[in-house]
Amino acid sequence: MAEKDIAEKTLEAYNDVFADIVNGLLFEGREVVKEEELEAESEISMYKADDRLHEQERDVAKYWKNGEIRIALYGFENQTSIDSAMPLRVLSYDGAAYRNQLNQKDRKFFIL
Repeated sequence: MAEKDIAEKTLEAYNDVFADIVNGLLFEGREVVKEEELEAESEISMYKADDRLHEQERDVAKYWKNGEIRIALYGFENQTSIDSAMPLRVLSYDGAAYRNQLNQKDRKFFIL
């Protein structure tokens, strides 16, 4: 892993930095997401393909929470060059995170 990638991940892991990036990119700089509302999600997940277990690692992911309710999952993937497979990889990362929520024994669902 390149030094630049490690530095980016380390900086983005701080909730205040993460919130600033999300607010800047998604909410035109308004403070919508607050650092105390963020909870780290595991960067590592597993999937099975070709009858083998594979590990995948995303750069940084955090849940945006209001109390006990998870509002959104935000994930950052830093790239220095275009990877045409990235959209599908991100879908896989997000799917694994949501599957993890589904598997939790203490989950609470709200059906609208």
